[in-house]
Amino acid sequence: MMNREMIQIDTDVLIIGAGASGMWTAKHLKELSPSLEVMVVDKSASDWGGLMTMSEGDFDAVPPTENVDDWVKDLVYYWDGLCDQELMTTLFSTSYDRLCDYETMNCAYTRNEDGSFKGIPQRGLDHFKLSITEVKGNGGENMRDSLNGEMKRLGVKRQGRVMITDLLKANGRIVGAVGFHTRTGAYYRFSANAVVIATGRAGWKSSYGKNTSTGEGLLLAYNAGAALTNMEFVEVWNVPKLFSWEGQTVLLPLGAKFVNAEGESFMDRYSPILKGNTDPHYTTMAMALEVKAGRGPIYFDTTDIKDEDRKFVQPEGGWQLLNHEKLKNIGIDFFKGRTEWQPQILSDFGGIVADAYGRTAVDGLYAVGRARFLDAGVYIGGFDLSTTATTGYLAAEGIFDYLQQDLAPFSQEAFEQEALQKLEQLEAANAQEGIPYKGVLRQIQELVFPYSVSILKSEAALQAALASLKQIQAELLPQMMANDPHYLMKCKEVEAIATMTEIYLRAAIERKETRGGHYREDYPQRDDDNWLGWLYISKDGEDMQCKFVPVPLAQYPHAVERYYQDNFEFPSVSE
Repeated sequence: MMNREMIQIDTDVLIIGAGASGMWTAKHLKELSPSLEVMVVDKSASDWGGLMTMSEGDFDAVPPTENVDDWVKDLVYYWDGLCDQELMTTLFSTSYDRLCDYETMNCAYTRNEDGSFKGIPQRGLDHFKLSITEVKGNGGENMRDSLNGEMKRLGVKRQGRVMITDLLKANGRIVGAVGFHTRTGAYYRFSANAVVIATGRAGWKSSYGKNTSTGEGLLLAYNAGAALTNMEFVEVWNVPKLFSWEGQTVLLPLGAKFVNAEGESFMDRYSPILKGNTDPHYTTMAMALEVKAGRGPIYFDTTDIKDEDRKFVQPEGGWQLLNHEKLKNIGIDFFKGRTEWQPQILSDFGGIVADAYGRTAVDGLYAVGRARFLDAGVYIGGFDLSTTATTGYLAAEGIFDYLQQDLAPFSQEAFEQEALQKLEQLEAANAQEGIPYKGVLRQIQELVFPYSVSILKSEAALQAALASLKQIQAELLPQMMANDPHYLMKCKEVEAIATMTEIYLRAAIERKETRGGHYREDYPQRDDDNWLGWLYISKDGEDMQCKFVPVPLAQYPHAVERYYQDNFEFPSVSE
């Protein structure tokens, strides 16, 4: 039996994740009802701000002079038909208001002479444009500081350094959660009438900015009965080999380009129309093919950016300015030369299935931001910061309405018994001897990161990776050592990574076609007859259930008439 300190916290709404989407949910809930008790809990410091802190701060918003329908049509085209048109219409109908909210919170954006927000065209699309921050380099930090200020002003309660490990359910609805403090080891038990997952995507700890999103929020929802989707699509970015940088989304339309070892702008070969001004997932496919053909390494060339445009992209503060100055001191001017870049797998694009107001299929459970499904395997700059704000804002309205209902009561005794059972399971996982988590994580990374599993996928490579993963899950995961609370957190992260990796591999094997960022060398063509839809993955006992859900084109306003994928020509495995 446990003898650790037990801390009980009762609240109306529990939000798991202190990034942008979690704080937007909390902010609007308190605006709707100041008397509501709202608690935001995060495994890191309560004011760290999530991955928003590392961002540029750029934002996608439909100006009042433009039509939301036109932007949604762009997404239908860009995502090769895998667009929830009703959801995107709702989100982008509120996007401009959220951008204006950020400005009200002292996050400045660049404007044209007529006072409108300056927009940078994206991915060769007809209407989609990115609103860019006025001061480059610390836009994300400004957003974080502004939202943290709102949390204090509105009286949102926050608890840092607590990792949630299980959700609690009674009478079919979510009524709380349990977890532990990652420094003191104290156990926490939360009761709540609604719980929000705002923890970001599932990832593999591969990058400076993606080492915290490990999928435990998705695992919480999955174990509670919610479905996940888009899990076959992974975020594979092109990144500098020797240092960190953000902003290629803005740099490419202004004249930057990727070149191979021979100095060729190789994207011209794979996409004569769009060339290099496209999504990184198509670029990384081409990078992998160039390296495979012996034309590597790959460089990012910024020499063609016009002098008058450099002011929009050169950092004036934050970590990027520090990087820029350090690079110049060793003779590298990022904006007037070439630097070596490489593909890097970051996270899974998939997320929890939820409606426009964050409601999942599990009563009382909501999902917001990058923890819920939105993208379909390719990315537009500014999309995440836009949708973390809009999904958080709208989920608050859905939760507020939910709390007005007569919610079914639950037994306090049953609640305490379930919490105790979950915490006893957690205590059993706190092994003093065994294998360090890093060795297990490295083995999972090594089976996912190869091009044949993450970029140029094939049945044989995916099946081999799945077989290796099952061996890791059976033999290594149970032996992981957690001899203090910090390492218990690391072990729980690796457990989530392992489950999310299995879901990714199974979904990638299932989708036998090429669409968006999901490229199958053995199925190099798009197959609308069989695959114009989403794969829903849910838990069925100890098994994973995979269900195909067609895109409901009959009830959507926009037909699928064009495919972004058709702008590219990639060889099949036989070629």
